[in-house]
Amino acid sequence: MGNLHEGHLNLIKEAKLRSCFVVVSIFINPLQFNDANDLNNYPKSIDTDIKLLEIAGCDLVFLPDESILHDIDSIKASDQSNILCGKSRPGHFDGVLTIVNRLFNIINPKIAFFGLKDYQQFILIKNYAFEHFSDLLIVGVPTSRNIAGLALSSRNNLLSVEELSLASNIYKELYKIKINFSLNNLDLLANEAKQNLTMLGFNVDYLDYLDAFTLHEVNSSTSTIIIAIAVYLGEIRLIDNILVNEV
Repeated sequence: MGNLHEGHLNLIKEAKLRSCFVVVSIFINPLQFNDANDLNNYPKSIDTDIKLLEIAGCDLVFLPDESILHDIDSIKASDQSNILCGKSRPGHFDGVLTIVNRLFNIINPKIAFFGLKDYQQFILIKNYAFEHFSDLLIVGVPTSRNIAGLALSSRNNLLSVEELSLASNIYKELYKIKINFSLNNLDLLANEAKQNLTMLGFNVDYLDYLDAFTLHEVNSSTSTIIIAIAVYLGEIRLIDNILVNEV
């Protein structure tokens, strides 16, 4: 959606490693915003974005306007959209899949790259593509972070210097859960992390752990767990996650 950072550019780097002709679409999709103020305040920097894309080796930039939404087929996301971010953002993933479906039909990619910071979105798109675009490979690219561990996000630009420093605690708490992990203490660790973040001034929307492949509850067949979090720091919503393997 624009306001590019190193995480977005890493998607291009990954594509170039596979010798792809790289097409980047930039579109601030109103269908996936529940709050008009959030949409209006979303950072915009199209001229800078285009320069960054050129330097990164992007071959084509697709910049549709809202006419792309005319006569668009509305896509209903699967039940996996009703958890995590979907709990507090009803319809968000319907809007995501609706525009992604339109973009896939216009661009007809062979491979599409998505960041794993938006892990729920990645799983929903991957599963949707498997059902409706059988020749399309969806590739997840690891989350890019700053030196303090904060996941790179366009929304970080809306934080003050003090808030940016504070926001690094999100990943620190996730990492503490990972290094102290066992199936018997996950609930305890998650509750401690929520309490720690709340004491620091965060409003925790959720901190949940699920099977990383199905986004269902962890069970005896789970091999990898995704620990996902969403918080508010002031008015700014931030998300992150961490994978725990070899359960």
